Amino acid sequence: MTEQYQRVQPTPFDAPETAAPSTAVASDSKPGWLLPAFGGLGVLALVVVFILPSWVDSQDDDEAQGAASAPATAPTNGSTPTQASTNASAKDSAPLASPFADARAAKARSEAQELLAELLDVQENLTDRGAEEWATEAMEGIAAQALSGDELYREREFDGAIEQYQQALTEALALEQSLPERFEAQIAAATDAIEGFEPDGAAAALALAEKLEPGAPETAGLAQRLDVLPAVIEDVSAATDSEASGDLSSAVKSMQSAANSDSVHQRVQEELVRLQSALTEQRFNAAMSEGYAALDSANFDAAQKRFERAGSLYPGSSEAAAALQELSTARTAATLQRLQSRGDDLLGKEDWSAAIKVFEEALAIDQSLRFAREGLAVAEPRAQADKELSAIVKQPERLVDDAILREAQSSVTRARSLDGLGPRLTAQIDAAEKVLSVASTPLPVSISSDGLTEVTVYKVARLGLFESQQLNLRPGKYTAVGSRRGYRDVRVVFTVVPGSSSPVYVACNEAI
Repeated sequence: MTEQYQRVQPTPFDAPETAAPSTAVASDSKPGWLLPAFGGLGVLALVVVFILPSWVDSQDDDEAQGAASAPATAPTNGSTPTQASTNASAKDSAPLASPFADARAAKARSEAQELLAELLDVQENLTDRGAEEWATEAMEGIAAQALSGDELYREREFDGAIEQYQQALTEALALEQSLPERFEAQIAAATDAIEGFEPDGAAAALALAEKLEPGAPETAGLAQRLDVLPAVIEDVSAATDSEASGDLSSAVKSMQSAANSDSVHQRVQEELVRLQSALTEQRFNAAMSEGYAALDSANFDAAQKRFERAGSLYPGSSEAAAALQELSTARTAATLQRLQSRGDDLLGKEDWSAAIKVFEEALAIDQSLRFAREGLAVAEPRAQADKELSAIVKQPERLVDDAILREAQSSVTRARSLDGLGPRLTAQIDAAEKVLSVASTPLPVSISSDGLTEVTVYKVARLGLFESQQLNLRPGKYTAVGSRRGYRDVRVVFTVVPGSSSPVYVACNEAI
């Protein structure tokens, strides 16, 4: 504590000169009475400083009171007139005093000393809290008022000293009460400096905050943030450079590193969010551009992946949804165009069954497609004709059945009635007609038996018992059955074809 804040001491008196011991005497030759002499002088000084003034005041008051109460015309206690006159003259020259005044002065002195002691405690606390740094003028004013109080005290103007001490104490207490507010202000200043990437300002504010409130947890937390601030500044600078060069991915990585170092740095967090948003937007725009490029080249799968990627970056994005809808429309249009082209090609090749599948696939996408409906109208009857004509040519033996023959003839007639017959269908009709012509012309067939076997030709006639018989049969495959009592039945399958006149023999020879 500086000298201006020392407790005020009563004014010392001039003690009678005493012979001081010679300083040239060695310490080991001091007389035995030296220490008691110093002790006695100390006690005498205390008596003179603290007791004697009060005692003198009390004596003066008693004498003044006695003088005021004594008769002026006659001496008391046997005193002569001359003595009374002398005493009266001496008492008239002494200051007036009273027990009340003495008590009041003592009380004022005590109050002044108490105020001064409290002031010194507060002043010392303020000094420890760095008040001379952050309240220099106020502390100088407090010291000046205290010194003024000291002067009044030495002049025994205790009321004035009390006023000065009280005013100084009031101002000191006001400063002391402002410590929490000033501490919060320094914490705020340190926080702002850290947020503003100003390590020197933050360090100064934290140093003062530590003086204002030593060991506060807020100061410790900010000190930790200050320790990592250089690394944060370096990462933020790297992020700024990366962003300037257009490398948003690296910028985000650097800013994320800064955020990891100081997770509560608001500016870093805001910049991280901004860079992440910018990177997301950059990736979104890139995905959309790549998607439309793929769409223009009809690479629908690649376009879908890009548009879906864009949608994942911005969930619910109307742009991504519109792009996917556009993709769906383009893909559908391309699919229908492909199906139409494929269907027309199959119709030209008279591949009726394959054409029908293509047109049905198109109608499954859109029932109102005209080309698909018209394509089916062409392909379906021709596919049916193709099937029927192929059966006639591939299975002519079935034509031995009159009903099947008539149906085959109807099939050929229907095929002939179709418009715009192509070469394949025309050839099929011609081939079927030849088969029908042959199938419709009966050929002579010789059938012989043993005269004991009952012979029947399925779908032709029951011939009965005979040895030889000739039938006129249309080309085809026939079955003759022979039966005889006591013998096992026989079955003979024969084919009638032009140019073949092999006889058919039917007889039961195996007895049961």
